[in-house]
Amino acid sequence: MKSYWRSVLPVPATDAVVSLAALWIAYTFRFRFDPTTIPGGEIPAPGRYIAAAPIVGLVVIGVFLFMGVYVVRRGQQFIDEIFAVLKAMAVTVVVVFALIGLYRQGEFTYSRLTFVYWALVATVMLLIARYVLRRIRTRRWERGEGVDRVVVVGSGAAADLVLQRIRMFPDYGYKVVGLITDSKAPAKVSNSSDVLGATGDLRRVIDEQKVNLVFVAEPELSQDRILELVDSCRDCGVDFRIVPSMLEIMTSRVAADQLDGIPLLQFRHGLDVDAAKATSKRVLDVVISGLGMILISPLLLVIAILIRATSPGPVLIHQERSGLDEKPMLMHKFRTMRVDAEAASGPVWTSASDPRRTAVGRFLRRFSLDELPQLWNVLIGEMSLVGPRPERPHFVDEFKDRVQRYADRHLVRPGVTGWAQVNDLRGQTSVEERLIYDLYYIENWSLAFDLKIILITLFRIFTSKNAY
Repeated sequence: MKSYWRSVLPVPATDAVVSLAALWIAYTFRFRFDPTTIPGGEIPAPGRYIAAAPIVGLVVIGVFLFMGVYVVRRGQQFIDEIFAVLKAMAVTVVVVFALIGLYRQGEFTYSRLTFVYWALVATVMLLIARYVLRRIRTRRWERGEGVDRVVVVGSGAAADLVLQRIRMFPDYGYKVVGLITDSKAPAKVSNSSDVLGATGDLRRVIDEQKVNLVFVAEPELSQDRILELVDSCRDCGVDFRIVPSMLEIMTSRVAADQLDGIPLLQFRHGLDVDAAKATSKRVLDVVISGLGMILISPLLLVIAILIRATSPGPVLIHQERSGLDEKPMLMHKFRTMRVDAEAASGPVWTSASDPRRTAVGRFLRRFSLDELPQLWNVLIGEMSLVGPRPERPHFVDEFKDRVQRYADRHLVRPGVTGWAQVNDLRGQTSVEERLIYDLYYIENWSLAFDLKIILITLFRIFTSKNAY
């Protein structure tokens, strides 16, 4: 509990200070830097705005509290926090303007333009403060301070996915202390921790390992057994989470139906979009790809010159990939490998220490700059900005035979970036795990989801662990 309040309390306190500072900046900018625009030419006494400042700060904290902005959600991306702050600030501005509109004291009224400046300055400062606090909190978690000690119940694909995500992102604030499973051949959790017992040993493990959170990622457990685990966690005072099965993750959208009064659940797959949504996605693709190619044309020229100057061969490569409905398409990329890279091996994935890469190619692949020519694929409608990454037909045929529902990735246009990629599932990461994220995107597509993925991509370029 002490650790919880230590994480939560600095945020509203910081928001209050930032709101007060933003009001001072807005007042100064409005009345000190350009006094010629003041009605009547008289600068209002700062005491009026000083008196209003605490109320403004309380409104910010109250609205943010009401809208759940202060709830600490481990695993939440910063872009989600940005959207939450922006929505809360929109409501805050409405409340503040309503209050200053109701205030009257003689001839004095608050300057609405000042509070417009305040809203802009406060929003920017709040986002900067949130980022700083987030980095401080992340550093504490990476040092092991305030982390949730986690036990994972299970040994199948769902458990592997949970363990992989916790290991990949230590800044989420989880530390796996061990695995609980009834399986006779479980996989190891890490180099330093292993299986701690069977499901019947959960209470003992919680006490001995000082566990804060239990993830149940074993879809084969019976309902009675799950209820026993829930009771054990409740009695020990620890939190409990159930990870859905792979089928539930991949088919996350459910439609209600009935048969003569009998309730039915129908799992839906594929993009559930109307013509307006499809048009909006295409417009977004055309606008961003068209403007992007114009704005980055000097960068494209520099990259082309570097490739030509440092290794023999063409500047661009044109690889056949499987597009919408598995129709073949040519995907354009900057060449990052030797011309004869696949002469002996045939189509293979790139590894972290791949000797086939050129010196410039290593840099381009690290920051995904080799993908920039795909903006042309987007512009002509073969690809979208966001979607499952297109794969080579050789691998598509292999994965379709091996991985259930792999063909469903081709229900939509392939993307330059995707939900799997922004979660750092690229390179030689598991095909099955990537498929889970790709199908989740297909099932839950929206224009807002696309914008979120695009924004995350801009940050992930610099932090990706699997870009090679």
